[in-house]
Amino acid sequence: MLKKLGLLDLHAAIIKKVEARTGLKCLDKIPKDYPTPFYHAEIVGIKPDNTKTMWCDTYTVFFHAIAEPGAGNVRIYELIQKLEESLTEKIELPEGYTVLLQMGNGLINLQTDETDEKHAVLSYSFKVCYGFKSKI
Repeated sequence: MLKKLGLLDLHAAIIKKVEARTGLKCLDKIPKDYPTPFYHAEIVGIKPDNTKTMWCDTYTVFFHAIAEPGAGNVRIYELIQKLEESLTEKIELPEGYTVLLQMGNGLINLQTDETDEKHAVLSYSFKVCYGFKSKI
């Protein structure tokens, strides 16, 4: 029986890669008054994306990069660049799952929050194969 990749497994793999490659925390939940800078990852979409021979799903993940209060645009650009560089290396999934595509979809939003922190939102897609089709 085929088993789709669990959201917890994907989320853990993403957080592990970002933290290891950027040196900054990548949080699931942002505690009140948590010190900046940091990243926040959230899975916002899953769609079936099967091929002729494989069972696949494509996951859409939003990454939030939060810079220190009062930091200029250069600082948020540095955080964006670090995140993009960290995700040039494929995430590592549990055995039985293969990342076929890991692609940045671009910058969605760049703003200054009410706390005077620069906040960028970037979108990424992860196409994951979880089994091969066969003829009976």
